[in-house]
Amino acid sequence: MSFGLYVHIPFCPQRCPYCAFTILTGHTAFYSRYVEAVCSELRQWHSLAHKGPLQTVFFGGGTPSLLAPEHLQHILDTARSVFGLAAPAEVTLEANPSTADAQKFAALRAGGFNRLSLGVQAFNDADLQTLGRWHSAAEAEVAYDLARRAGFHNINIDVIFSVPGAPRTHWRHTVQRLLALAPEHISTYALTIEEGTRLARRYRQGRLQPVTEEEDAWAYEWGMETLVAAGYEHYEVSNFARPGRRSQHNWGYWQGVEYLGVGLSAHSFLDGRRHWNVRTIRAYLAAIEAAQSPCEDHERLTAKAARQERVWLGLRTCEGILLQDAERRALLSHPKLQAMLDTQLLQLVASHVWLTAAGFLVADAIAVEVCNIIERGEDL
Repeated sequence: MSFGLYVHIPFCPQRCPYCAFTILTGHTAFYSRYVEAVCSELRQWHSLAHKGPLQTVFFGGGTPSLLAPEHLQHILDTARSVFGLAAPAEVTLEANPSTADAQKFAALRAGGFNRLSLGVQAFNDADLQTLGRWHSAAEAEVAYDLARRAGFHNINIDVIFSVPGAPRTHWRHTVQRLLALAPEHISTYALTIEEGTRLARRYRQGRLQPVTEEEDAWAYEWGMETLVAAGYEHYEVSNFARPGRRSQHNWGYWQGVEYLGVGLSAHSFLDGRRHWNVRTIRAYLAAIEAAQSPCEDHERLTAKAARQERVWLGLRTCEGILLQDAERRALLSHPKLQAMLDTQLLQLVASHVWLTAAGFLVADAIAVEVCNIIERGEDL
């Protein structure tokens, strides 16, 4: 069975106005101490060594590329010493174009990092300004070129659509630049206005006009059709890959694979139980340095919760889910299933159910409906 590791690096050069993640700006004095704490936490989990070797490792954030290569290497080497590292394992590092550096990229590649995820977000300077990014479109392309020259042959680029005030031509240009660069993997996300962010405050003050549902649907559909036509596999609602280049780490999340998360606010899924770490840097460091667990809380998934998660995550992927006999009977006996089949949002063959391209547009709503039908069927 596959086993993955997520390492959270919370440090960022700035907080983008749309970001609601657990990040820290500044705090450079904590870098070395935090790295040692993460390595200590990894060693605390030596009892899980039997689950190894690690098939995937993902350094996310935050901006992991802010740290020096030797810091990142120290964490990876510690993970390798505790759990082992499969050959070949997918080892991903998230990077910000504003932190791109040829020597840093070369050192990371030589040290075992073999996949880079660049948070570009847009190839239009006006959109980048709206999103509060510090890099320009030109600098994003330079970062990509540096990564290629450093030997990264597996690169993801993150982009955001439905940027307030941006005309359709901006999204078209971003996608066209993506196709010209030809990364192995592309992640496209609709801009969402999260509570507690600067964008949310602007919205409440009337200084921001969100994109309409119609425009949002157009951007998603046009991007999906264009990328698929260019040879990318649309394998998850927001993700596209060249053949054989799916994100193996994220694929594990969607397939219910076990993973350990270390670092500030990191989540884990082990033996049917979820747990998560504290969210403040001082509480995290204090716990680790006192040789205590930084875990804030945990929950064991009930059978109902586990099924809902399996359905919701599975239907987000191109492979869908395999229904159990009782689940299939419940769906087949409900008129809403036929309605979803007739409108070509869903396909069902034997016990295999999956979303169509049109269904991806409303994936979450369909997953909720499927779960409700199954649960009502069980209650009969």
